[in-house]
Amino acid sequence: MSTERVGGYAEVEFPEDFTDSTSWQRARDEETTIEPINRAEWMVRVGDGDRHRVVFGTRSGTPVGECDCKGYAHHEWCAHLAAMMLAYCRQEIVVADLDVDLDEELAMLWRQYRQGGEA
Repeated sequence: MSTERVGGYAEVEFPEDFTDSTSWQRARDEETTIEPINRAEWMVRVGDGDRHRVVFGTRSGTPVGECDCKGYAHHEWCAHLAAMMLAYCRQEIVVADLDVDLDEELAMLWRQYRQGGEA
């Protein structure tokens, strides 16, 4: 895992053949557990594999992230990051916009909560 501050992570780019990749198939087909640690870090387990720390958020609407697993280190793509993308696209998780100030983000979430929306 990089020691860069949150917000300095690479844009999530799909591999050319991502739909046929083992990572994508695992994320799509195996049971996935995603647990938030803080506004940009998550613990992700795909299938019966190990849990890995994933940094995932958006910058101006573009997904950014990285994972501490060997697959990501070698390919800049892994089942854990694929699982996060699926959950994000399916609106199963709320991710932080890393360009937004934390106080502004919390105020927006509070307004949404007060209006009866789910945060």
